[in-house]
Amino acid sequence: MMQERLSFDFPANTVNLEKIGELAAHAGHTAGFSEAEIGDIQLAIDEVCTNTIIHGLKKDPTRTFQLIIQWQSGEIEILIYEAGDPFDPEGIQVPDTGAPLEERSVGGLGIYLVREVMDEVTYGTDEDGVKTLYMAKRVK
Repeated sequence: MMQERLSFDFPANTVNLEKIGELAAHAGHTAGFSEAEIGDIQLAIDEVCTNTIIHGLKKDPTRTFQLIIQWQSGEIEILIYEAGDPFDPEGIQVPDTGAPLEERSVGGLGIYLVREVMDEVTYGTDEDGVKTLYMAKRVK
């Protein structure tokens, strides 16, 4: 089974999100995901790239992040490498989705959604401070 791979360096500018969504959709179609699953993949990749651009890299277009999308039949993996501000997603509280909107804390919902729609989500930071986000989804 052949694995395909795309790798890009994107500047920290939200103008690239549409292109990133198209790349994810192409990979998802090729890997055999349904339209609904591709929508989930696009939601997750949009969320994590938006967070990377806005929070990690402070929307500084001179700073970049690396996006890798690799897939084979029935599976997609997404990796983001970024040397932005430290971030610990484990410190993000799971939102109380049953609470009234005005009582919910700001933030955290995106990470929660990403974990809900993807099969695997892990974060790490290496000794040089480069952060890695890994996400995977398998065809149901």
